[in-house]
Amino acid sequence: MGIMIWIRGARLKTLPLAIAPVLIGASLAWHDAGQRRVVVAVLCGFVALLLQIAANFANDYSDGIRGTDAGRAIAGEQLSHGPARLVASGVNPKKVLAAAGICALAACLCGLAVVVLTGYWWFIAVGLACLLAGWFYVGGKHPYGYHYLGEVFVFIFFGLVATCGTMFALSGAITPDGLLGGSAAGLVAVAVLCVNNLRDIESDSNHGKHTWMTAMGRQNGTVFTIAILIISALIALHHLLQSSIYAANSIPLIAIIAILCAAQIAASYAIARKTYRRALPLCSLDSLTVAAIFVLSTMLA
Repeated sequence: MGIMIWIRGARLKTLPLAIAPVLIGASLAWHDAGQRRVVVAVLCGFVALLLQIAANFANDYSDGIRGTDAGRAIAGEQLSHGPARLVASGVNPKKVLAAAGICALAACLCGLAVVVLTGYWWFIAVGLACLLAGWFYVGGKHPYGYHYLGEVFVFIFFGLVATCGTMFALSGAITPDGLLGGSAAGLVAVAVLCVNNLRDIESDSNHGKHTWMTAMGRQNGTVFTIAILIISALIALHHLLQSSIYAANSIPLIAIIAILCAAQIAASYAIARKTYRRALPLCSLDSLTVAAIFVLSTMLA
């Protein structure tokens, strides 16, 4: 019950979902960014990572005290009801909440540094919205994650906000490619949430947690999840074809396309087979391959 339990509680397998939109936004703005682009991009990455970890701890706290994560202790991590959670493992809920607060504070400090470097003081309002979205997902008296809105907010904040926010911080503009890149990243994030909710569909139903998967049912939810993964890949490939550089730089791009296809097939197969413990990291890998398509096609143009 030492440091490893906190590392597990941070849910490292979900962190690529925070990095992918930042990579997409930074790559799309790179040629138009100023001299401080590396510092600003790195700070945006830390903001996204720390907010993701803070949200993971906050969700652990809120679901834990509600009993939604009952039975998900460290000793039961290999069971079908998913990876272990801190509160369910006996960690003091106040400590979990404090960990969420520390990570959120660190994210705020990195965000303030971005504001100072860019001069975009209205980013403070965006940061506040991100904090509120992270807390009220399953926190508070009326968490939106329990009322069919989790998928919508994940698409907005893990896709559009993270991608377009990074892009604007670096270049002062948001382009249609930024919106497409944000949509691709957001769809993968929604797919990860759907896999998580497919795994917990019975538990969520029993605890009054209403998600798109509890509404669709396992079969339709499975088809939907695989479909949005495919759509995210198609958006990335569309950007690649529009960049007009695939002929001159074919080898690295063919390699990353092959990796993207392999990740798509592996993730879809795992989802269809209901092996959700494998599907979650595979979908996270998929987010990085989608981001890599945007990064390579933009940087090599």
